[in-house]
Amino acid sequence: MKKNLLFVFAFLMLFSPIIVAQQQVMIGFTFSDNTDADFTADNGAGLPGNDSYNVRAENAAGDTRDLIYSAGATTYAATADNWDAGSDDKFWSIKFKADGYQNFKVSSKQYSDLTGPKEFKLQYKMGNGGTWTDITGGTVTVANDWASGVVNEISLPAELNDPGTTSIYIRWIMTSNTSVSNATVEATGASKIDDIMVYGSPLPTPVSIIGFNFTDNTDEEFNADLGLAGNLTYDIRAENTAGDTRTLTYTEGATDYAATASGWDAGSGDKFWSIKFKADGYHGMKVSSKQYSEATGPKDFKLQARFSGGDWVDIDNGTLTVASDWSTGVAEELDLPASFDNPGTTSIYIRWIMTSNDNVENGTVDADGISKIDDILVTGFNSTGFESVIFENLVSVFPNPCNSHVNIAANEEIAYCSLYDMQGKLISTTRVDADETTISTSNLAKGMYIVRVFFGNEKTPVTERIIVE
Repeated sequence: MKKNLLFVFAFLMLFSPIIVAQQQVMIGFTFSDNTDADFTADNGAGLPGNDSYNVRAENAAGDTRDLIYSAGATTYAATADNWDAGSDDKFWSIKFKADGYQNFKVSSKQYSDLTGPKEFKLQYKMGNGGTWTDITGGTVTVANDWASGVVNEISLPAELNDPGTTSIYIRWIMTSNTSVSNATVEATGASKIDDIMVYGSPLPTPVSIIGFNFTDNTDEEFNADLGLAGNLTYDIRAENTAGDTRTLTYTEGATDYAATASGWDAGSGDKFWSIKFKADGYHGMKVSSKQYSEATGPKDFKLQARFSGGDWVDIDNGTLTVASDWSTGVAEELDLPASFDNPGTTSIYIRWIMTSNDNVENGTVDADGISKIDDILVTGFNSTGFESVIFENLVSVFPNPCNSHVNIAANEEIAYCSLYDMQGKLISTTRVDADETTISTSNLAKGMYIVRVFFGNEKTPVTERIIVE
């Protein structure tokens, strides 16, 4: 039975779709409140300042025209006239901020009277001084109805991703002086716009894959303090290329304590600090650390990485000069090579290896010279938005595929379980406070779902995929 479950799990991991972060409204205008004289946004108030921005009818010189409310696609719409002789000059416009967001999409609906403008296109620019650029697929033909001039979630280019505090502008600019009746736009011809929505996804947050901060000086095995559940059983070592390890002690660290070892003499190209971890489904990994050496301890190190059984490769910018302080020998979010992305269940090793026998005082490293390491952290991004199940013996999910229910059992107490669909939408949360539970699936449509198992000890939750038949 276990082999069958593992086969199903492997199959799901291979063929399961990517879960993307759900999109949020950056700014939106539905004009449901016809008492708002400023025509400000009524959606996207969660982003600072966007609820104070308005929609405008303006021209390339920056002149704006008065707006009124009239019947819209649902309730009301922003309405303006004086679109005559407006080709490549007159437009509807909005602006918004989206610091920390990406993958933007824009939707809108337009309507024109018979003598109003017929042809528009969408453009964007970054900042008030930017250059207007066409949005792919943004050509709009408007009619005397709300069904023709519709823009449905057109993607904005990737260059707008994570714009910081710079404003993004979007405009719907006239591309001809042709009216809806195929004559010439008149000064009294009205154009309306409604249901403007700009969506975006939050930038992914890096996950702690493994970390050592040595806050607990009673941990004789020097195991990881943070990271994915199974990685917490892995330790840090002071060793050499022959595989010999040296005894570690706790001494004063950058904040609390640090892993500390001596015996670094004659260690150039041979002696190193090392860790290992698993990171199935993770990419964009970065490593950080702090090192300290006493006066007769080693001065020069470099960072390297390898797969289990593979060759060591240098990590870019991983050359470190260590001193008798915690501010000199710092590695700050160094990128692991892209070849380490999505490593499957193969272990990854990182080491800080001596590159000379020079000590901190530029003499020769002594046998009793001390080296310390602290605040080691490896982070990465998960393409599914949920942590992969790397250590399958922690949680059992059965039967899978299931029909009316699914059983969940763990080797420690489960705090609660959450069930999601494959778009990341939360379906239910069940409080457990035991090492096993049953979740009903009888009301679920056939398909694939996500179960996240949370523990009461601050471990990273474990994620399993299930099939409902």
